[in-house]
Amino acid sequence: MSIILGIDPGSRVTGYGVIRQTGRYLEYLGSGAIRTQVEDLPT
Repeated sequence: MSIILGIDPGSRVTGYGVIRQTGRYLEYLGSGAIRTQVEDLPT
């Protein structure tokens, strides 16, 4: 069994997804986005 984390980096929004692989089978565990406010970014 493996748990796999995928990350889609971005400057304003970073996405992620998590799946579990057991043999030939994949199971969705969760996903989401981390959002950065404009004022938090360096200028």
